[in-house]
Amino acid sequence: MSRALAHVAVHPPAAAGGRGPRRAPRSSRALAPRASAAANDPKLSAASSETRPSPETKDAEAVLLARLRAVSGRGAGASEADERLIADAVTVLETSGGGLRDPASRPEIEGTWRLLYTSKSKFDKRNPLGKRVDGTKPGLEGLFATLFGDEAAKTMADGFPTAGSGLNSASSSPIQRTVTSLEAFTIQQAIRLFDKQTGAPRKRSAGQDADARVDQIVQFGNGNFLRLSAKANVVDLTSRRSKDAGKDDASRSISRIDFAFDLAYFELATGPFGIKLPGTRPARVPYPVPFSLLGDEAKGWLETSYLGKDVRISRGNKGTTFILVREAEEANGGAPLPYEF
Repeated sequence: MSRALAHVAVHPPAAAGGRGPRRAPRSSRALAPRASAAANDPKLSAASSETRPSPETKDAEAVLLARLRAVSGRGAGASEADERLIADAVTVLETSGGGLRDPASRPEIEGTWRLLYTSKSKFDKRNPLGKRVDGTKPGLEGLFATLFGDEAAKTMADGFPTAGSGLNSASSSPIQRTVTSLEAFTIQQAIRLFDKQTGAPRKRSAGQDADARVDQIVQFGNGNFLRLSAKANVVDLTSRRSKDAGKDDASRSISRIDFAFDLAYFELATGPFGIKLPGTRPARVPYPVPFSLLGDEAKGWLETSYLGKDVRISRGNKGTTFILVREAEEANGGAPLPYEF
């Protein structure tokens, strides 16, 4: 997820059974017409065969989900042994070639996803909002740099004790880790990249109701939620990966989703103990982070290393691994998005 989650939370889902979005993602029935056209088109045939996971891929997904169900707090309660087993299962899926190629450019990545697991990272007191994989910091040093310049920022940040030896490794914020560990919350990610009518990428200039977006949603209480919404676009990584041209990994991503947060708010329908708040409509409270003033601090990226029909493995710009499942239909116990998307 990214930085805004560092400023607050991200998505926390409950069990893999999940709950379902108001705008249901593409179903297998919606993909069926491609299969019939594929009979006379080798390219379409190859593409449609990707949407049918092999028995080996299904088995690997089942092993991963079983291991996730064995830990609490979306990974917060995982032991080192649990983490190794989960990492092994992730590696199997990422290297099996059973996922969809270039997932960030596929319509199958769209829809609502429920968070099941986030990997752990060490907390660095110098960077309380976390550190990105490129070494930059949205924490104290980033703040000091804005106010006093880079050299002064480094000097001042050096006055803060560090945690362990992981100064050069990425880390998520403690707020993000806390929120994602609370199983009473439903944490979701909604992705909207392509025009429903034409299938073309949405234009960034289309406005918040029609442009490409990645939303993080935290549902809590009875009818309450936090929405963190970001303008998104798919970035081609082919040129950056040219040095690795000798590696032919079928699951290797050649594009990712970049995003910048520009909208956030709480919507509250009930107070403590589920007591309905006065008024006919839920109260909307602005999220207290001025994204327009944060510049690069409000930006992030999401790279997906495995995309199946209902399972996704992604990594954010802070190095955190996220495992998500597609949100189930409401009739099957899913949680619909609390707003139109």
